[in-house]
Amino acid sequence: MKPSEANGKILCVGDMVVDLFVHPLSRLPDPGELVMTDKIEVFPGGNALNTAIALRRLGEEVAMAGSIGGDALGGLLLDQLAALGLDCQGVSTEPSGTTATTVLFRVKGQDRRYVHSLGVAADFDGKQVPWDLIPREGIVLIGGYLKLAAWDDETLIGFLRQARKQRCVTVLNVCFAEDGEVDPKRCLRLLEHVDVFAPNEDEARAIAGRIELKQQATVLHEAGARCVVITRGERGVYAYDGDRIMEREVFPVSVVDPCGCGDCFTAGIVSGLRRGWDFERVLEFGCAVGALGATAMGCTNGVPSFESVQRFIEER
Repeated sequence: MKPSEANGKILCVGDMVVDLFVHPLSRLPDPGELVMTDKIEVFPGGNALNTAIALRRLGEEVAMAGSIGGDALGGLLLDQLAALGLDCQGVSTEPSGTTATTVLFRVKGQDRRYVHSLGVAADFDGKQVPWDLIPREGIVLIGGYLKLAAWDDETLIGFLRQARKQRCVTVLNVCFAEDGEVDPKRCLRLLEHVDVFAPNEDEARAIAGRIELKQQATVLHEAGARCVVITRGERGVYAYDGDRIMEREVFPVSVVDPCGCGDCFTAGIVSGLRRGWDFERVLEFGCAVGALGATAMGCTNGVPSFESVQRFIEER
């Protein structure tokens, strides 16, 4: 991988979701009961879209490709993305379909709960994405892979090959349910076309079939990924590029909402790659963006400008 080659536009491809955030509840309602909350907010969501929006907040030029429904939520989502200045020419609308939606709610003192409907994303196979969206000497990020079970792997492999031909750095982010029907090892055959593979610790364990971090990273690197970056939540990040192991701790912040921190981290990684930084600096910047993503309600609202992230790092 030569990150210095990544100096053009960024294309994010994958899941697009409307997130309905329910502010903390005192308790879950009993059957037939109404429980009040301070606020319910609507935000864009999904791994690929979260990363694209975080990149826009950092000031990057970003295009998004994915699928939404022709319902009211899909129209609301497009309005929000237009206000952010995201290039959405690669977004296809299914007139009779419903937009993927997640309801996120939390009881005070407990972890957040999720209810998700894939909607038209259940049929997204990647064939809808025009290849002329692939930038030259840019970065292509595939997000939400495996969660979108209908994705056609041969199409995706061809897409990644074309991105490489156009001197793009390729980044793959996965997401799947532990009890889902998709075999997580399915993504192994994609890795020879991937420069940076960024699973979390649970995903890396399921895909690599190993318990120890070093073994996980080795298996994934030997499968073809040039650099493996395993996120570990509060325990930081573990990265391996075949020559060296790199580890970073998290930056301490006042956490408001940790949803989307992994996607914000990925956005920081992509932004650093675009600038051609050494990978240790890339990891530092990614960790800073991921931490700041947790300082506001919503998956990406805590992400500030690129310059503000730089100041945050310098102050620490």
